[in-house]
Amino acid sequence: MEVREMKKILVVFLVMFMLFTSMFEGKSANLPLVGKVVTDRNEYALNETVRFLYTITNTSDSPITLKFNTSQIYDFVVMKGNTIIFKWGIDRMFAQVITEVTVPAHGTRAFSVSWDMVDTKGNKVGVGTYTVKFYLVNNYGVEATTNFTIGTPSFTPVFPDVNDYYVSKYLKILVDKGIVKGYPDNTFRSDSNLTRAEATVLILRTLEITPKNYPTSSFSDVSITYWAHNYIEEGVKRGIVKGISSDQFAPTRVISRGEFVTLLMRALSLTKPDAVSPFSDVSYTYFGYKEIGTAFDLNIIQGTVSNMQLMFYPNDPIKRKDAVLILARAVDVKK
Repeated sequence: MEVREMKKILVVFLVMFMLFTSMFEGKSANLPLVGKVVTDRNEYALNETVRFLYTITNTSDSPITLKFNTSQIYDFVVMKGNTIIFKWGIDRMFAQVITEVTVPAHGTRAFSVSWDMVDTKGNKVGVGTYTVKFYLVNNYGVEATTNFTIGTPSFTPVFPDVNDYYVSKYLKILVDKGIVKGYPDNTFRSDSNLTRAEATVLILRTLEITPKNYPTSSFSDVSITYWAHNYIEEGVKRGIVKGISSDQFAPTRVISRGEFVTLLMRALSLTKPDAVSPFSDVSYTYFGYKEIGTAFDLNIIQGTVSNMQLMFYPNDPIKRKDAVLILARAVDVKK
């Protein structure tokens, strides 16, 4: 094949590529899509892995199908001040394929990716405040930014069995407020499941409610000598918590992730009446749908990504360390 013919073919290919791309760009301006990006923490120690969660939510009543002329769907950059430190995807060559992503009506598609604190050349970055910017390729106009800090945190563990500085940071805040007190042996037991009694006590302490001394119990499974008896009675009488039946409270039963978030958001009066849950496993009929949706909007919870679906696993037991982080974030929002 002559060079002249090859040039003609290349020109035709480039023209078709530009037309193909502009065809979708022209439709992007009016797409009712909202982007959001969050980090799994707001501060990191040097050499940790930063995990980004990027979501695209369709606010319309109809599904929207996005078409990409590449296998790449999104890009992100990490900046320090006005300087780009790290680029992902940009200026790389990707196979030209047609990729479609459908965002359901009032639904969400989610993506997650990790960054190992290196610049574009592979060098380790230093301490400071950074900004990450995520956006869809092909100029769909859906982008989002958030800030996070890299530092050299030092801390004294509040409990000897908690070595994670991030969890310890929030534990100290809650311990100083008298909300968390740990077990009699001075352990916290981060990976243990939270019980209904423990959740009740945490929430009443968060509300700065000191229970009265109740000489009798409303529940046959809660004796008046039980450590959380007064809190349970106070919570029930105030309408903050309920028993599982007229005479059973099930104080040692584990509380689920969905139950805890719902209970907390209602107790703190944070629920937005028009909130929409982005989680595929939290249906509109779920009793805490709006509470969980609000908690996501306020960055109190995040969820995990599975096949572009954002999952919360509301029926799983909530671990004590996760409850602490959720509770601390909610208290920050309530300030």
